[in-house]
Amino acid sequence: MDCEHFIEGNSCIHCGLIVENSVDEVLDFTRNCPKISLGKTNIIDTLVDIPMDVISKTKSNIRIKQELTGKKVRNDAKNTFVEIYGAYLECGYSNFYPENLAAQLKLSRKDVNWCLKMASGTSLISKFADENSNFASIVILSPLAYLDILCVKNNIEKYKETIEQITREILEKKDILYSSRPKYIACAIVKRFCEEIKVPIKCFSKINGISDNALKKSSNDIKEFDYLFKR
Repeated sequence: MDCEHFIEGNSCIHCGLIVENSVDEVLDFTRNCPKISLGKTNIIDTLVDIPMDVISKTKSNIRIKQELTGKKVRNDAKNTFVEIYGAYLECGYSNFYPENLAAQLKLSRKDVNWCLKMASGTSLISKFADENSNFASIVILSPLAYLDILCVKNNIEKYKETIEQITREILEKKDILYSSRPKYIACAIVKRFCEEIKVPIKCFSKINGISDNALKKSSNDIKEFDYLFKR
């Protein structure tokens, strides 16, 4: 295995190899010694009661993110929560309970808050302050959360800060957009920006995983802010 393992928690942050601290009493040479599993265990595959389309979307998103950034998404509980949370929202589920997933991943309330902030960039503090509470924080997923990967996909990384600023201004002036699908709003903003700076947008819908109808609707939702793209 061509990996110089760097173990954090109980897994290698580079290749995802799981480190077990249990003793295998069947093999004498492992007695009283920590061991590294011979196979790679994907935490996602150990979860139960997760819809198959959510699992598939999670793995697809991770693969795309790794290909675009060249960095491996760490196979740990926190990152697994973040990726599955995003996949649930993209798949349109309204009956997703973060506390159930957190329990399977053995995440504390503090861990869950960190994950929600990573997933959305916007977190509201719940009235339940007890560490042992079963309730997760209320969270609103912001279109800002999608800009990193959209800028990479559309080869406009150097404009990311400008697009983020435009997005913040739009959301401040029309916060009802938080009730829309955040990825669609982010796509509409990126598309409009590309049009303004004359970046080719051929096959934009296909490249960014959004239907033409959804893109058209979201574009209409931000049409009143056309002036922000012309500055």
